[in-house]
Amino acid sequence: VNVGGTKNILEAMLRREEPPIIVFASSLSVCGPREPGGPPLTAEDPAIGTDHYTSHKAECERLLQESGLPYVIFRIGVSVGIKTAAGDLSPDVFRVLFGINPNVRLEWVHPEDVALAQARAIQTPAAIGKILMIGGGEGCRLTFGEFYGAMFEATGVGRFPPGAYGSGAYYCDWLDTTESQALLHYQRVRFDEFIVAMRHASRFTRVPTRLLSPLIRRFMLRYSDAWQAYKGRA
Repeated sequence: VNVGGTKNILEAMLRREEPPIIVFASSLSVCGPREPGGPPLTAEDPAIGTDHYTSHKAECERLLQESGLPYVIFRIGVSVGIKTAAGDLSPDVFRVLFGINPNVRLEWVHPEDVALAQARAIQTPAAIGKILMIGGGEGCRLTFGEFYGAMFEATGVGRFPPGAYGSGAYYCDWLDTTESQALLHYQRVRFDEFIVAMRHASRFTRVPTRLLSPLIRRFMLRYSDAWQAYKGRA
């Protein structure tokens, strides 16, 4: 879908006498799994395929850069909205979530701010031919543990103890968005404002969720290898 679909679009664009601009939604995950620390990611960091998803995204970036067509590549940070935050909450997701080092850095960006950046990129000649890092900026930089802790707290589930999380690297980090913000002026929503909105959206369900939170937390922690190992030692 990612590579074949992109090829189809590029071929269709090449048949046009005046091809349109393509704004490609890539991902910061093409920079590979990240350990805590180091400078924020930049557009100069190479695209490295470490699994099917990142390999496909990196290939699409290459296709665009070699096409001769007008393009903008967005390497987008963690863009979770209120609706998508309650998306796939399967055991497989819990296993991944609890396997990640809570100190891994993460830069969130509101989905509507991403959409604004996409719309403005089409109208910004200086953005054409660039790879731009798309994140929320200073007010959206936090750690993986802080990110999920704030969201679980807002919905009534509550924060999980540090021992619930593992020590694995993950595909997220802080981003250098100096250039993208200067060109597109899209960063509007801070993470703390998003949490306020999430609390408001959860106002009718938060009380019953709090009442059920011991059961919810017990179920989720069944899929935390770190927590199960901790309980075994205890």
